[in-house]
Amino acid sequence: MRNILLLLLFLKFSSCSNAQDKKTQQHIAVCRQGYGCQIIEIKSTATGVDKVLGKTGFWANAADSATLIIENCTSKIETKLSLSQIHQFYGGKGAPKKLDSFDLQKYLKDKGCFACPNTTKKISFYVSASGADGHSGNSYFFLNLKAGEAFMPNEAFQQLYGAEAKGIIVDQFIRNGAMEIFTVAEGNKYRTTMALGTTMSVIQNDAINEQRFKTGFKKTGNTRKHLNTTKTETEYSGKDDEGKTISFWTTPIDDVCLAKGKFDAFGFYNLGYISVDGITYLVSEISGSGFQIKLTGIAEHSYNFNPAGYKTY
Repeated sequence: MRNILLLLLFLKFSSCSNAQDKKTQQHIAVCRQGYGCQIIEIKSTATGVDKVLGKTGFWANAADSATLIIENCTSKIETKLSLSQIHQFYGGKGAPKKLDSFDLQKYLKDKGCFACPNTTKKISFYVSASGADGHSGNSYFFLNLKAGEAFMPNEAFQQLYGAEAKGIIVDQFIRNGAMEIFTVAEGNKYRTTMALGTTMSVIQNDAINEQRFKTGFKKTGNTRKHLNTTKTETEYSGKDDEGKTISFWTTPIDDVCLAKGKFDAFGFYNLGYISVDGITYLVSEISGSGFQIKLTGIAEHSYNFNPAGYKTY
């Protein structure tokens, strides 16, 4: 899929009298393998470019005729090939298109090139489900993005299930595509594991899941405020694996970056994060006929759990 974000980019750098910044004929080539490059003539500071790239003296010391090639998070300087040759090297046909404006910092941010804190989140939520096996209530879980796991402690489990959980202790993890359940009952400790799918797709392939979301879930036109912030949530609607209509509410965020090629980082009830075209979104609600799972709060937090003494079954 062509990266249409490139058409919206705008380059902004402050002016400076430094002698290193007196380069007015240099160019940026924003390239994508198989599609070629788009060209921007630089008329601003080289030190400003270096600051955004995080490479001191990188572009400022480049030759006046050099071209800065940007491909996703990779930046390199080309001094031998012409603009047309660079375009052809990346698979472009004809003359490369020229852009009047380009925001390098936004481009790199959208690609997830800047380090994100990816701190552990405590996600509070409300769930409501109808039917014989349905239940409603409020609870929470921890989403540890660096460890690639979600954890619902016994306290949260008891809060959600109430009387149904009386007399047992249940701590749960979601990791490596499975749920690990640590149970204490009648003085015995048990560890069991069960495989998981997702509400949207049971295919455990990030590329396929991302493409399915992009083709199978469309904006409804409905938007709303995200919690008590100025951010906006957008609703998407599509079909689950059983052909039933479900809705996703999402909002773009900037404190979490999923690794390149990673589509989702879901916790319990599929609340968590997805990455579409390099942009990370928080999934704040999933709902459909007879059920609603809605995020009610999110904050940085931590957790501890001791698995010692549990027997695996």
